[in-house]
Formats: sequence, C-alpha cells, structure tokens
Amino acid sequence: MKKQCFLILIHKEIDEYRSFFLENKDKNFYIHVDLKSDFFRISQGFKDVNNIFFIDNRIDIKWAGFSMVQATINLIDFALNHDKENEYFHLVSGDDVVLAKSTMWEDDSIYMECRVSTAHQYRMRFNTPHADTLYQRTFVGKVLTQFYKTLAKLLPTHEKYYFGSQWFSIRRQQLLQMMSSITREDIEFFRKKLCPDEHFFQYLIIKNMLLNQISTSGNKRFIIFDQFYQRGSSPIFLDLDQLIEAKSKNYWFARKVERNTMSKFYELNK
Repeated sequence: MKKQCFLILIHKEIDEYRSFFLENKDKNFYIHVDLKSDFFRISQGFKDVNNIFFIDNRIDIKWAGFSMVQATINLIDFALNHDKENEYFHLVSGDDVVLAKSTMWEDDSIYMECRVSTAHQYRMRFNTPHADTLYQRTFVGKVLTQFYKTLAKLLPTHEKYYFGSQWFSIRRQQLLQMMSSITREDIEFFRKKLCPDEHFFQYLIIKNMLLNQISTSGNKRFIIFDQFYQRGSSPIFLDLDQLIEAKSKNYWFARKVERNTMSKFYELNK
C-alpha cells in the first residue's frame, strides 16, 4: 500500500494538527522539533497517536541557515527508512495548513519551485562569516549581506544558480535518488552559504537531471509575500477566507497560518 507522509519542521506546539492527525491514520507524520524548543511539552500530547513519529536527531535551527537544510535531511532520512510503503513525501512546517484530502499523483512530477535566479546568485557564490549564525538577522548581518549582493554585481558570472521555496512534494524513487547523490563536498559547499534552504534541493534536482520532472503547477503551496510585511522576506499570515479560496483552487497546502485560524479551518473541514 502506497502511503502519503508528511515531514514537518516545527519549533512550537502543534495541538491544532491533532484532529487532522487522528482523521488521517492511513498517513504517516514525521516531526522534527527544533533543538531549542521544549520537546517534552510539544510531544506529550501525541503519545496516543500511533501515526506520528518524532525524530531524535534534532538540530538547533538558525533562520535561513544550513541548519535548516540539515534538519530537513535528517527528517527525510528517517522517513525513508522508517516505512518502505511511504511513497509521497510532503515537506511542510508547523505553520502550514493541509488543504487537500488526497495529495497523491500518478506520474513522475515533482512539485517544487526550481528556477534560475540572478537576483539570488550572491547567496551561492560566496561563503559568508554570518551564515547560519544568530548574526544573520542583526544590523551587522544585514550590512554584510548587502556587501555580498553588491560584490556579486561587481563580479558578474555566467554560472546558473537555481532557487525556489524550500517546501516541496516528491515521490519516493526521486527522493531516494536525490538523497543518495549528496556528497561531503555538497555539504561543505552549502554550509556557509546564505539561505541555502532555498537552493540546496534545487541543486540536487539539477545534479540528478530531474529538471524536466518539475511540475508547471509549482509546489502546490498557497503563499503570499507582501513588501509591506517584513519587507517581503516572509509570507503574510493567511485568514480563513484565503484558506477557503486556496482550497477551491486545488492547492494542497497553505502557509503561514496562525493557530486560531488553523483550528477554525480544520473544524470546518472535518
């Protein structure tokens, strides 16, 4: 039996997911809790739910750092090895709502954003001292980031660098292929890059010659960026009407969603 499984990166409580977990016992849910978070407080409410698995190999995640990539790798490795019937893999966060009842497909499409971006090439061209540190979001860190943006413009390149949202859906064989291709050199290349979570899996797509399998439907996530909210660096929080609209348009997931809105949506869609 081919199963859907959800790989969930969280740093806070996810009680709003409980009813969804219980109503979808045919699916597996794998959860990485940020090492900084209170694992006991977050996990204790789910001891009676037998399709939820909290992984032990936890990472202290820094915003937009390689630690996010490493946590994702750990989560994927666990899910691949835990149940050989896991066929459909969906990477989401604790701020996401699952809109669709079924998230399966028959062909070899990969639902991921993967495109060349000259605007983001500075991230991949330079190792930076503040990458994957708490300084990345400070004033000094932002100044350093602007320096590397300027340096990339002063030193043009014809190299192509691929970019996209870190959230994606993929089938087992393609995910196995990508994961088995990761080398120590790949890890070291990305370790001190800025925002590698928006480049690492896109890099693996290109490395494994899977670009032609990227779906024209994008990553099936409903996300809105607004320049007036955190200067467009993070998605806005969606309201209930936006979630209902996204569901009607056949999106599979939506982010970001506050806890009370998430509860209302799941209550309406039981």
